[in-house]
Amino acid sequence: MHRPSFGFMRQQTLRCAPLLLVGLATFSPGVMAQSSETTELKAQLEQVKAQMQAQQQVMQKMQSRLEELEAKEHAQEANAAQAKTAAPPLTSPATAPPSPTPSGPPPYRPPSSIAGAYEPLPEGYVRLGDTGNLLKIDLIAQLDAMADSTYMGAADLFVPSSIPVRGQPLYDSGRRSNMSAKQSVFRMDFQRQTDYGTLKVVYKNNFFGSGSGDMPYNLQAFYGELDNEHYSLLAGYNISAFTDIDVFPNTLDYEGPNSFTFKYGPQIRFSPVLYRSGESALTLPMSLEKPNADISVIEGFNTYSRRPDITLGLRWQAPTWHILWANILRDLRVENATARTRSTSGFATQLTGTTALFEHDSIQGWASYGKGYANFLQDISGLGLDAAFTTEGDLRAIRARGFGAGYTHAWREDLTSSLAYGYLRISPQSNMLINPDQPKSTKFGSINLAWKFSERAMFGVEYLWGQNIALTDLRGQGQRLQTTFRYDLNP
Repeated sequence: MHRPSFGFMRQQTLRCAPLLLVGLATFSPGVMAQSSETTELKAQLEQVKAQMQAQQQVMQKMQSRLEELEAKEHAQEANAAQAKTAAPPLTSPATAPPSPTPSGPPPYRPPSSIAGAYEPLPEGYVRLGDTGNLLKIDLIAQLDAMADSTYMGAADLFVPSSIPVRGQPLYDSGRRSNMSAKQSVFRMDFQRQTDYGTLKVVYKNNFFGSGSGDMPYNLQAFYGELDNEHYSLLAGYNISAFTDIDVFPNTLDYEGPNSFTFKYGPQIRFSPVLYRSGESALTLPMSLEKPNADISVIEGFNTYSRRPDITLGLRWQAPTWHILWANILRDLRVENATARTRSTSGFATQLTGTTALFEHDSIQGWASYGKGYANFLQDISGLGLDAAFTTEGDLRAIRARGFGAGYTHAWREDLTSSLAYGYLRISPQSNMLINPDQPKSTKFGSINLAWKFSERAMFGVEYLWGQNIALTDLRGQGQRLQTTFRYDLNP
């Protein structure tokens, strides 16, 4: 096939050029309009695609944040579930480990045991936010109704030394009754863990104050104590270290036996642990205490002391029994406005102990002897019998001795009876300037029946007998029948 030459084609193209120009001129507006719309659609499509990509990135970020929050919530729920099955620590791990929980059941306390006298158990505490502090609050409401055979000088308390003897006013004055709510107690116990052990702060009051009215305020305790396996260090206002509150018999009457040593005061006390054997320990309690000398002074003289009372003891504590040997040294002085002074010293030694018997029975005992310590003895505290002047103008401490015992028997776990007996005697020199109406010897006896009719409520009945023998050897005696209702919010 013959192919046309290039020259021939060029001639044909030139001949057709006018016709092509006419066609382009005819169709160019439509084509140009179509091309502009396509460009615009493409631009809009690209813009929508960019917006969708941006929204997709936002959605991905939100999804990641949601997954992160859900993971944290699951972790918190798992920690909370684990905390419910484990005992909560006393403080955060950054401060100290939790205190050890007591092994075995708590010690048995009879229904008639003294209200608010013992340290509360750990499970009664609540946590105070994130401070690491724990708090236990106890409110004890108690009502005592008493019927006496004769006048009692301290109507709310059974005090044998206040019973009138023959020849004194109101001797054998006849029956009378009284009601008192002064044994009601408010107590707060704080504790936290430190690098040195458990730090406790204890506050307690009842209403046996000296003010007017039916319920005068009376502070019983306000102290701090640092306790660990090696020692305890106490500072503040508390029962004297010479007092062994663990042998106080289970009387419903607040005063208790006449010969029991019982005194509150400001003090600092240190009790190192000398030896341990299993759950038993030997400690050496010692203290410096405000003296509060109680002296029969003559006109113009006032009491004072150059140094605090010093106590030193030795205590063996076992799970079901303990024994304590305690000693006290005292400095007793008086002075007048012209700086004339008189002085003497006092001392006392005491042996106390208690032991469990059978399943819920227990026995308590105490005996003390010395001179110049009458202010510690329940029945004669505040009577000025620590020391007295002699007819020669000298100051001499007064000798005293006392002993007693208590026994508690459990008929059932919620029904107990307690017996208590006490004997007290002072032996002043014959030339001492003392009021002859002061007691020379007193005796005390009690028996009760206490029923704990619910976990936080107790009802009891108690019979008390007392005898007072004055320095003149004249005698008087009295009896009391007491009923007690007690409600304990957080025992």
